[in-house]
Amino acid sequence: MIVYARFIKQLVSSRLFRPDGTVEATQDPAVWTLAHRGYSGSGRLDVREYPSKKAALHEGAKLAVACGMDEDEQATGLFAGGRYEQVPQRCEDTHPETQLLRAHAAFSRP
Repeated sequence: MIVYARFIKQLVSSRLFRPDGTVEATQDPAVWTLAHRGYSGSGRLDVREYPSKKAALHEGAKLAVACGMDEDEQATGLFAGGRYEQVPQRCEDTHPETQLLRAHAAFSRP
């Protein structure tokens, strides 16, 4: 059974920088998402939710490797080194016309 409450976190949604040097941060409920547009050619954007940024980045790296980056030495080295945020970026850099693979917080406001 999935406990959806563990997916929703209070994250910083905006920062207001004042001239006096103070910073006011606003937090709102959010979930971490992984957006992927890939090889299907249909232009469809798939969005999946994850309980943490770390989980979204790890799954994004795994998806990038599964989408052909397993033949890219730099990508496999990044993956093996646990630098999961850089693997999807490498995928986008090498296949900009076909790949979009990003982890972002998605906010819900009343």
